[in-house]
Amino acid sequence: MSMKRKTNAAVALSMAAMLALTACGSNGTTGSNDAGGSSDGGSAAPAPADTQPAAPAELDIAAKYDPLVEVTAWRYTESTYKYENGDTIEDNIYTRAYRDDLGIDLKYKWTVPIEQFEQKMNVSIASGDLPDIMWLTNKQLTDLAENDLLYDLTDLYEQYASPLSKEILQQDQKAFDTAKIGGRLMAIPKTASAVDGLPILHVRTDWLQKLNLPEPKTMDDLVNIARAFVTQDPDGNNQADTIGLGLTKTFLKDNHFGTAGFFAGFHAYPQKWVEEDSGNLVYGSIQPGAKQGLQLLQDMYKEGLLDLEFGVKDRAKVTESVVSGKLGMFYGGMSSPGAVIQDNVTNDPNAEWKAFALVSADEVAAMPMGKVPVQLYYAVSKESKNPEAIFKMLNFSMEGFAPDAPADTGFGFSPSGIPVYLYNFIGPEPAMKNLNAHRNVVKALETKDPSTLTTEEKTYYDKIVSHQSGNRADWGQERIFGTPSSFDVIDQYVQADNYTLDAFYGGSTPTMVEKLASLHQMEEEVYTKIIMGQSIDTFDKFVQDWMNLGGEQITKEVNEWAAKQ
Repeated sequence: MSMKRKTNAAVALSMAAMLALTACGSNGTTGSNDAGGSSDGGSAAPAPADTQPAAPAELDIAAKYDPLVEVTAWRYTESTYKYENGDTIEDNIYTRAYRDDLGIDLKYKWTVPIEQFEQKMNVSIASGDLPDIMWLTNKQLTDLAENDLLYDLTDLYEQYASPLSKEILQQDQKAFDTAKIGGRLMAIPKTASAVDGLPILHVRTDWLQKLNLPEPKTMDDLVNIARAFVTQDPDGNNQADTIGLGLTKTFLKDNHFGTAGFFAGFHAYPQKWVEEDSGNLVYGSIQPGAKQGLQLLQDMYKEGLLDLEFGVKDRAKVTESVVSGKLGMFYGGMSSPGAVIQDNVTNDPNAEWKAFALVSADEVAAMPMGKVPVQLYYAVSKESKNPEAIFKMLNFSMEGFAPDAPADTGFGFSPSGIPVYLYNFIGPEPAMKNLNAHRNVVKALETKDPSTLTTEEKTYYDKIVSHQSGNRADWGQERIFGTPSSFDVIDQYVQADNYTLDAFYGGSTPTMVEKLASLHQMEEEVYTKIIMGQSIDTFDKFVQDWMNLGGEQITKEVNEWAAKQ
C-alpha cells in the first residue's frame, strides 16, 4: 500500500506504567476486553498479591495483528459511490489495507443505502445484533451507553490513539467531548470543522472609502453604513438603486444571506438551542433578544435599509444583486468571497470587499454560534474481543493528514478519478485544517517561502500570488485564505475563544418528528411579517403559540436528552 506507515518510536509510546493494566500479546496487541478500559469506567482488576507484576513492555500501537483478527461492522453507502476494477464496499483499497497492514479483516454484517440506515440500525439494535464497531447517531449512542452495551474507550484512547489522531480529534475539544457520556469516552466522533461555519459580516469597502465611512465596529455602525449605502449613491449612477443589507426569504437558515450573525449581535440564536444559567436548554427563537433583533430589522425595513424584496428572493436572486454591484453588505460565511462576491470583483475593477467580525448592539461582544460538527459516532460493542482495533484503524486513516504525508497516498482518488476516500470506514477530519492552512499560507506569503506548505496549501498560495500579480479572477482565494480574509475573522473568534455551539446535537425527538416542520414554518412567517411591519407584539403571541403547539413538549424532550449527556 502506498500510504506511509508510521511505526517508529514516536508512536511507540512510553506507557510502561499504563501497560501493567493491559494483557499484551507478543505483538503488542490485545485480545480481550481487559485491554485497558472497563465499561464502568474503572481500571482492570489488580494482580493477586502473590503474582509478580508483568514486566513493563513497550506498546507498539501500530503493530499488525498476527494472526488476522475479524472485526464486524455495519455502515451505509450512497448511490453516488463509484467502483472500478472489481471493487465493492466490502473489498476495496481500505479493507485491503486494514487486512494487509493492520491484520484486521473488516466484515460488514450489512450495508444499506443511507436513506435506510437509521431504520436498519434500529432494527439491529432492537434484536441485539450488534457488530464490533458501530456507526451511530447521537441518540443511538446515548441509548446504547445507557443500557451498558458499549465499551468504555476512555483508557484505550489514551493508550492506543496516536499523537496525530489525538491532535486531530481534539482540535475542537467541544466537538470531541460530545462523545463523552458521564465524563467517559464512549465513542470516537466523526469530527469536521465547526469554526468554518461561523457567520461573518461582509462589506463593500470601496463604498466605505468613497463615502468616508468607518469600518463597522458596532450595530449602530452597521445601521449607519446601510443608511449611507442606500441614500448616498455609492455606485455613482445618480439613481436610488443600491441596497444596504441583503437577506433571502429563508433568512433564518441561509448561510450566505441569513440573519444568524445579525441576531448574534443581540445575543440571540433563532432555531438554535441555548443553555441558560440554570443549565436548562431553551429555544433561541422565542427569547427576548430575538424580539430586540426583530425590532431593529423592522426599523431598518421601514427606512429602506434592507432589501425590500427579501421576502420573495432566494439565494440566486440576492447573489445577482451582489454581482451587479447593487448590494453593499450581508452576513455570510467563510466561503462567501469565492462563492458569492467573486463575480462582482471580476466584473468591476473598483469593487473591493472585506470580512468583519460580528458587531454587537451593546457593550458585550457578539458571539457567533456554530453547529456541532459531528455527523456520527464510532462506538465499540462491549462484547468485542479486540476493542483496541478501532484505534489502529483510526490511526491508519489519520496518517494522511500528517504534515509529511505524501501528496498522493492513493486513498483519496483513484488514478482514474474515482473518489475512493468514500470507502473509508473510520474518517474524522481535522477541525482546524482550513484555519491552519490560512495561518501557514499567510506565513509563507510574509517570508516568500512556500516550501513547507502542503499540496493543498500551495494551491491557495499560488492563487493568492496570482491575484497579487493582478489576476482579479483569484481575488476570492486571497479573501478566504490570505489577508485580509474570512479566516482572519475566524482566527479572531478562535484566538479569543469567542464562539459557541448549538447546545442540542441529538437526533430528532418524537415531538420534533411530528411537529417541528410546522413550527419552523410558523416561525418563518411570523418573523417575516414582523420585519415587514406587523406589530412587534406579535412576537409575544408567537412565543405562546410555539409553546402550545408542541414547543413546550419539545423543550421537555430536549432537556431530557441533555440530562443524559
